[in-house]
Amino acid sequence: MAAVEPDRAAGRADRAARRDFHWYWLGQTVSVMGHQVAIFLFPTMAIVLFHASDLGVGLLNAAGTAPYPVLALFAGVVMDRRRRRPAMMLATVGTMLALAAIPLAAAAGALGMAQLCAAALVAGSFGVLYDVANQSHLPTLLPRDMLPRANARLEVSTSLAMLGAPALGGLLGQFLSGTTALAVIAAAFVVPVVTLMSLRTPEPPAPPRRPGASLFAEMREGVVALWRHPLLRPATVAAVVRNLGNAAASTVSLLFAYRTLGLPPGTVGVLFTLVGLGGVGGAWLADRLLARFGLGTTLVAACASGAVWAAAPLALWLPAVPTLVVVGASASVWVPVWNATITTLRQSVTRPDLLGRVHATSRTVNFCAMPLGALLGGVAADLLGGALGPEAGTGWALVLTGLASVAAAVVLFRSELRSVREVPGAESAVAEVRRAA
Repeated sequence: MAAVEPDRAAGRADRAARRDFHWYWLGQTVSVMGHQVAIFLFPTMAIVLFHASDLGVGLLNAAGTAPYPVLALFAGVVMDRRRRRPAMMLATVGTMLALAAIPLAAAAGALGMAQLCAAALVAGSFGVLYDVANQSHLPTLLPRDMLPRANARLEVSTSLAMLGAPALGGLLGQFLSGTTALAVIAAAFVVPVVTLMSLRTPEPPAPPRRPGASLFAEMREGVVALWRHPLLRPATVAAVVRNLGNAAASTVSLLFAYRTLGLPPGTVGVLFTLVGLGGVGGAWLADRLLARFGLGTTLVAACASGAVWAAAPLALWLPAVPTLVVVGASASVWVPVWNATITTLRQSVTRPDLLGRVHATSRTVNFCAMPLGALLGGVAADLLGGALGPEAGTGWALVLTGLASVAAAVVLFRSELRSVREVPGAESAVAEVRRAA
């Protein structure tokens, strides 16, 4: 009888955790979709309402993305000093108010590019806080064995948002005014606030702060913890290389589709929507792939998948759109697999008092790598196009940028991480590596 009671208690705890996660997942889905629709609507309004120049649109987009490299490390320190759930509520309400300020400014006749840029900057800043708090809070909401599936489901939401947000934003902008559409999106952020308030699992108190530690000393502690970890260091280096290659390949693939193949914008839009469906499928399979093949093999495969972009030039001889759909979908399947698996690893092996800073450090490095990769892709296409001609140059640029992603797999294959099958806990990470070696 004594053995039955703990089993019942464990069963009740698991059911409560699953219930809370379903609420959490709903709120996260609405939040991610809202952010992605706003990302579409902001430049659309700038172009349609204010006839903004290319530079103006670029500055607007930069205002939305600049907060991450600037604020993420600071947000990581804050999230290791405070409880994460209230911070997520604050970030959600802050984003809601930033978006709602646009229709209010329009109603007052005071809306311009400056107001759009300011709202994008504020919403982006609160987005950084939400992201760091979200990734740090999930391990306190669920037991460790539920994290792989939970992260995979959250990646499903992200993949669906990336796929559907442009269409939803376009429809809202077409049938409503842009400012009214933003008002609708702002109102939708009530949902994640309510879902966060509905969670019953108590959040543990924040870890005690080390006396006398300065802000920069705590930032440095997170960077050092990431770099010295035997699993997170190679994973982070591989992520940077992978993001450089994938961002470069994505840039060159657009140039290849438009300039080399001469596809019209409508066809390219449908093409990349079909490619995005691969990401949704990968998100559903992420936890199953991890369970079937193990941690190291799954991560190596996710890195090596970038090599399929080297097959894209076959579209010059085969039917163009089907060829690019197969190539792009084959690569996009592995994007959420990588994201969910690497997030689970980071959450599992990092001490709770360092999780916010370690996550913020990793995301900062990766966010800086993506624009650099896009720039390198453009440079590669330009240089090779000048040397070999536009058609051959862009094709070879795709081959090279695709193969560059494989360097990330080499980084993992040369590390101890390749032999680790189960995701270890914070206490057993080093021992797991030693056993695998």
